[in-house]
Amino acid sequence: MPVIKKKTITFLFILILLSLFLSGLVYILFLKKSIENPKQSSYDSRSEVYWQRLQNRPEVLIGPGYPQDLRDFLETMRGKESYLWKGDRDKTYEYLLETYPDERGHVLYAVYVAFMNWKEKSLVVEQKEDLTSFEKLTAVNRLTEEIFPLMIRNLIFPKHPTSPPVLLLSFLDDYVQKNPYSYSRERKRIFLKKKWELYQNEKWEIQSWESPMFLRQVVELIYSREILEMSEEEKTSYRNAKLEELKADFWN
Repeated sequence: MPVIKKKTITFLFILILLSLFLSGLVYILFLKKSIENPKQSSYDSRSEVYWQRLQNRPEVLIGPGYPQDLRDFLETMRGKESYLWKGDRDKTYEYLLETYPDERGHVLYAVYVAFMNWKEKSLVVEQKEDLTSFEKLTAVNRLTEEIFPLMIRNLIFPKHPTSPPVLLLSFLDDYVQKNPYSYSRERKRIFLKKKWELYQNEKWEIQSWESPMFLRQVVELIYSREILEMSEEEKTSYRNAKLEELKADFWN
């Protein structure tokens, strides 16, 4: 092979290797940074160290000198930052360090940054028009679990008996939307199974928090095909009968 041809091939080979190297470098320096890890509170260097420490000792948040209602505290700080300080995060940082001296200010700032990170990501999910309400709720719940350790999650989002009925109704609505030709018997079976799963041993307390319209909305979703074919007089008696039937099936 002529020497000149060998040099050309070698040169082309070197160019290809250089191109691959530069592509990898661009990915590492730029593209990789854009893939956010939900477990990170943010790229705020002032909070990351304390946020990482909190993963192993979240119990400090229930110690003396910390807010008793953490969710209310975080929402109040969000309001101050948005309206009082015009979105200036530096002002929030300074305020917390002044109001909560020693480690507490740093810890609360780390939790606040994580909370705002959760807020921003949740808003993105809620604005997606291609998701049903149940899919949005599920995605936001998953984000909550990914971002916050269990103890911190329970402090910010304490379990409340109104949550299961809301989730259950959105679950049924999602099923009906995706299965418009399903029979009421199947819809009812799926509903009752999910209700048992969500209510379990707390069913009496949760039931007392159900909205007065809750079971009526359930009846409309389960029996929508049958109700559509009825007269107004028939609809009223049919709805009432199915309402009592649903109550009996779940509590017996």
